[in-house]
Amino acid sequence: MILICMFFFYDIKAQDTVVTPHKKRPTVGVVLCGGGAKGFSEIRVLKALDDAGVPVDYIGGTSIGSIMGSLYAVGYDPDMMEEIVRAQDWNTMIYDKIPKSMMPIEQKMNDRTYLATFPVKNGKVKVKPSLVEGVYVNLMLSKLMLPAYNVHNYNDLPVPFYCIATDVEKTAQYEMTEGDLARSVRASMSIPFFFKPVNIDGKVFVDGGVINNFPVRNMKDRGVDIIIGVDLENANVKMTEVDNTFGLVENMMNVLSLEESRYARENCDIYIKPDLHGRSIMAFNDYDSILQFGGDAAREVFPQLKRLADSLQAIEPFEIKRPHVQPVDSVYVADIQIDGVPKEHAGGLIKEFTSAFPKKMSVSYIDDVIVKLSASGYYEDLWYEIKDAGDVEGITLVLHCKERDDKSMAFCIHYDNNYGIGALVNFTMKNLWKNLNRSTLSMDINIAENPYLKIDINKRNGRYFRFGGNLSIISLDMSRYYNSNIISSYSIQDNHLDIYAQLIPTQTQQIRLGAVADYVHMRDFVGENSLRGNYSLYSYIYLNYYFDNEDVPAFARRGWKVNLTGKYVFFEGINEDGVMEDTDIQNSFIMHGNVVKSIPIGRKNTLKFGSEMGYKIGTKEVPLFYQFFVGGQSKMRYFDNTIAFTGFNFIEQIVDHILVGKIAWQWNFYKNLYSTVNFDCGYMSETYDEWFNSTSFVAGAGLTLGVDTVIGPVEVSVMGSNTNSNPVGFINVGFWF
Repeated sequence: MILICMFFFYDIKAQDTVVTPHKKRPTVGVVLCGGGAKGFSEIRVLKALDDAGVPVDYIGGTSIGSIMGSLYAVGYDPDMMEEIVRAQDWNTMIYDKIPKSMMPIEQKMNDRTYLATFPVKNGKVKVKPSLVEGVYVNLMLSKLMLPAYNVHNYNDLPVPFYCIATDVEKTAQYEMTEGDLARSVRASMSIPFFFKPVNIDGKVFVDGGVINNFPVRNMKDRGVDIIIGVDLENANVKMTEVDNTFGLVENMMNVLSLEESRYARENCDIYIKPDLHGRSIMAFNDYDSILQFGGDAAREVFPQLKRLADSLQAIEPFEIKRPHVQPVDSVYVADIQIDGVPKEHAGGLIKEFTSAFPKKMSVSYIDDVIVKLSASGYYEDLWYEIKDAGDVEGITLVLHCKERDDKSMAFCIHYDNNYGIGALVNFTMKNLWKNLNRSTLSMDINIAENPYLKIDINKRNGRYFRFGGNLSIISLDMSRYYNSNIISSYSIQDNHLDIYAQLIPTQTQQIRLGAVADYVHMRDFVGENSLRGNYSLYSYIYLNYYFDNEDVPAFARRGWKVNLTGKYVFFEGINEDGVMEDTDIQNSFIMHGNVVKSIPIGRKNTLKFGSEMGYKIGTKEVPLFYQFFVGGQSKMRYFDNTIAFTGFNFIEQIVDHILVGKIAWQWNFYKNLYSTVNFDCGYMSETYDEWFNSTSFVAGAGLTLGVDTVIGPVEVSVMGSNTNSNPVGFINVGFWF
């Protein structure tokens, strides 16, 4: 009995101490390769993971893989990620194409686009570290990461996340696991020489693909059990087969990260490689096809993903919970802080956003203000982050930027058969001598058949006011035609001094009041009443109103352009043998204005309606130099009294009074190819009494074929008018200056 009881007691104790092993499912990590636009295919793979029910415990990536991975980690559904991709204007986003409406008003008035700009340091011309600043990418990432603005350790995201950047100084990979999420992702995708490198805590970073484009090893080091990898690299493309710069950059990065990529392919438990059919890293507008290719690859591995999900459920049942976030549209701003500029200058930047706190701001409004600041040319490295405002309601908007203290050189070229060929070199200094903050000194040298030198210095006072002056020396040869025959050949040299004050109430308009002195030499080598070669001095005051909200510089589709000027010419003198003789009070008032409205008709067609008027008040004869020179098609205007007219040679009419209307139909018939049908008509005369007589009626029509190129519009026109029995041709190459 004793033995039986002892055995029974022992059996009970043994059962109490037996521990049943706890089943715990393996962890799953997803690694997304870099590859520019090809990364859109990764969205469909993530969607397949969700549809199959695969739990994602960790996600990491490089470059575009870091963008897709961070969106998924924050809580965006793959369907929402697709919506985000489709909603972007990728040409604007990638190439920092700032809309004309966002440009400073003086840049709109110049109507100028440079082919290249180079910084000048210590008297030497340098090469820019990148093709684009990346302000639009900064803004996109800041907006998309707003749902996780208060998460600074990426392990605390709904899906723990990391991304890879390259530390430039150490030439080594850097694993981003904490900090500002948008800034980390921006560093990871900074393609060398294309996007500006990113500075974080004194370290300079470029694209992680330089060292580790497919960071599977980093996932392995985390102890993750099952790794799913998406590979976008063109591993078998030979360098000799690369036919563009971006293909060369892509292949160089693939070569530099070759060892890590080989390791990644060998250590993926589920390896997915979409067939991208030769799409390049810059094929951002081909997102539909790339998404489809990702879907094709996902369908091939879907049974494998489903088996994985079922196996994990069998080991330990689980439920996938995701936050399903949406892009944030607005924020309640309690305060704005400026980081990177002197305190005495920060107030002006804050006023660009608002004059009172707290205030609800749309994210698009914040973006617009920052784009305008970037376009002004006074600031660089612009990006923002959101922080908690502490005890008060709302958030603190922190704008990071630096003042440009730079000198730059830029150039552009142009040809048309009105002004001939020209090459413009520009030298610009911003924020002069430290104490002249928000000031600009600019010098233009046009090396051309008709050369000029222009120097302008201006200072911005507050948000709305600017004052300055410009000095120009302009030489121009032009002929006057009658029925295609030259009746006068003018040689003009103008030494021009303009002192002005300027009110800039909005980004699209300006009002300028100024005083001008023109020291002019004008001679006619052909006309019967040849002009004398003496210099004349003219003085006038003027008031100008300018408005421009057109969408693009060249083939605008929508918007207004208005330019109205009134001049009062009050002095005329002639230099006789070195002595300036006063020829009496001039007392002439001249008005000149033009208005153009562009209206889109569907996606491919635009109608343009315009009118132009010039009018002299007073009985005093206006000097020939200030009369209206009518003819030609060039948008280059050495003098503001030249008026383009369809069907006229450059120049066919010189008048005191003009009123014409213009209509044009612009058709974007294929990619960057345009055709334009122009019709101009109206009245012009040298005297007021004959202004609206039937003999003063003029009309012209023409057809233009054009292509929008990186150097500007290239156009060929054929025209005719009721005053000219012969057709007139016009050729234009490049932007105007």
